[in-house]
Amino acid sequence: MISASSGVVSNIDYSTLISQLVGIKRESITQLETEKSVLKTAKSAYSNLSTRIKELITASDALKTGSAFSVFKTNTSDNPYFKASANATAAAGSYEITVNSLAKAHRMAADGVASDTTVVGTAAGSFSFQVGAGEIKSVTVDTTTTLAGLRDSINALKAGVTAHIANDAPGSYRLVLTSGTTGTGGTVNVTQNDTSLVFSTTLQAAQDASVTMDGMTYTRQTNSIGDMIGGVTLDLESADTLKTSTLTVSRDTESIEKKVKAFIDGYNAVVTHIKLNNRYDSETKKGGPFFGDSVARSIWDDLRRVMSSAVSGLPDTMNRLMHAGIKVGDDGLYSLDSSKFSSALSTNYDDVVNLFTKGTTVSGFGELVHAAASSIDDMVDGRIKGRQDGIDKNIKRLDEDIRKKEAQLVTYEDQIRAQFTGLETMIASLNHQSAALMSLYGG
Repeated sequence: MISASSGVVSNIDYSTLISQLVGIKRESITQLETEKSVLKTAKSAYSNLSTRIKELITASDALKTGSAFSVFKTNTSDNPYFKASANATAAAGSYEITVNSLAKAHRMAADGVASDTTVVGTAAGSFSFQVGAGEIKSVTVDTTTTLAGLRDSINALKAGVTAHIANDAPGSYRLVLTSGTTGTGGTVNVTQNDTSLVFSTTLQAAQDASVTMDGMTYTRQTNSIGDMIGGVTLDLESADTLKTSTLTVSRDTESIEKKVKAFIDGYNAVVTHIKLNNRYDSETKKGGPFFGDSVARSIWDDLRRVMSSAVSGLPDTMNRLMHAGIKVGDDGLYSLDSSKFSSALSTNYDDVVNLFTKGTTVSGFGELVHAAASSIDDMVDGRIKGRQDGIDKNIKRLDEDIRKKEAQLVTYEDQIRAQFTGLETMIASLNHQSAALMSLYGG
């Protein structure tokens, strides 16, 4: 059978010729695929920009409220007697503290019995106890109740008393009751005892914590004390009436600076990403995903405008970022002068707070940048979402164009293959006629 793929009659390499012709036609598809690749790269760049915008939103959100700046730290000079922590309601100050005694939980033991399987129940009744002035709790006992069984029943109540068995000597197993509440208010009293046990030994008396601070003595039920110094919690660890330690509470400027630095880094990350994707390569004569893209440029312009603005309602000496030691370089990136920022916090704390936070009449940079960035990255009508939607539409259009051209290319290849097959058939026919004529005329 004669076909274009063989070329045996004409000696023409139809396969190569068809491949070349189809390749020429495919160039338009390749161009569309290149356009699609460029769009996908741009969409990826916008996705990465969205990630950086979200990080900026988080960093600016951390500066929107005054609590971001109401951060205090404690210094206890590494003493072994107590640790301290401070919350946002604390105030700077210094305190002289002596831990006189630690709060302790009441612990008592019954007289020993022969083993933990010894029956201690004497009648059908109960074993009842009370912690301080709390509710009386009871477990049922009878003439089969063993020492171990009583222990397990008490622990199953989870009633503020734990029980364990101490084997303090051969043939001496003692039930030990320990209060779950420290201080004198946690004393354990056995109120009903239908067992043979006699609790004659106090292993540890209930004791309150005692602390002397600046000449005044405080007594508390626990070793964690949060009401001696406003906003400060003391966790007592050991006691010595002869040792006095200094507790210093101060504003945690390092923590505040860290939040401001995260804010600056968040902004710089956005700008750097836009700049990197907005470059033009003069050698390849190709631009980055954002080159010539007005949306990316407008995002940078809007954020830059906010960062360089003055906060309305603040004094002229503290209404711009540069007044707090935050300056912008020629590259559009911001940096923090730690020394100047720390000095501003020390001498002009309220205005520095207002420079970033949202108040009743003033919106600082934390609020302003948060609002601008949130609008840009809004998942309904934000500019990034709108640009990505536009890119998706163009990719969808290109996919449809590529699909159509691929179908057209298949048809085109079939057509030229049929044409070459016809040509091969015609040449074969002519060759046959030529041979017949030559034979007829004696050629």
